[in-house]
Order: sequence, then C-alpha cells, then structure tokens
Amino acid sequence: MRDSEYATKLVNSKLHLGLDIGSISVNAVIIDDSGNIIENRYEYCYGKPFDVLVRVLDEIIKTYGFESIGKAAFTGSGGKQAAELAGGTFVNEIIAQSTSVSVLYPQIRTIIEMGGEDSKLIF
Repeated sequence: MRDSEYATKLVNSKLHLGLDIGSISVNAVIIDDSGNIIENRYEYCYGKPFDVLVRVLDEIIKTYGFESIGKAAFTGSGGKQAAELAGGTFVNEIIAQSTSVSVLYPQIRTIIEMGGEDSKLIF
C-alpha cells in the first residue's frame, strides 16, 4: 500500500489513543482498529506532566484531527485526573500492563515494572 493510500485509510477509520501520565514521562500510543501501532511517543515531563500532556494532545489532534480519535484511555499516576479533564476512560495501570502483556506475549507469566514513583511485580 502506498503512503497516500494508507493516509486515506487512516482518515476514514477511527484511531484509538492510549496515554500513560507518569511522574517522569508522558507516553502516548495511537493504534488503528486492527491494533496496528500508528504512532508511539515517549516524552520526559520534567515535573510538569500536565503541561506535556496538553502539548502531546495538541500535536496529536493537529496531526490526525479530533474526529479521527474513536477512544482515549488514560493510565498512570496522573491518568485518573487526565481522564476526567479530557473526557477519556481511566484504566488502572496494573490492569493495563497485565492485559497488554497477556495479549502481546501470552507466554509471559511475570511482569516487573519500575516506574518513577513505584515498582510493581505482577504474577
């Protein structure tokens, strides 16, 4: 598929946005209806996660258009507040991590995650 055909397909389908708002970084992923990653971002927040979140959301909306975003889910230490402010869905980060690993890597039985504020061990 040529780039122009792919871009047309993206415009005509809904994209889904996942945001992880943490104490160290704001991470964003955009996927299409088939689960293909369209864009993946990791942005240091330098102690100002909501300033970075606003900038990232602004750039995403300018790139893809507000109408193209079908669903938005938020996780991380700032996820609940961000979801309330932006109108998305909050997903507990342990649920988000365990669900995504079980889908992407079903053979994995243990997850160790070390974040900026805490660490997790999930069996």
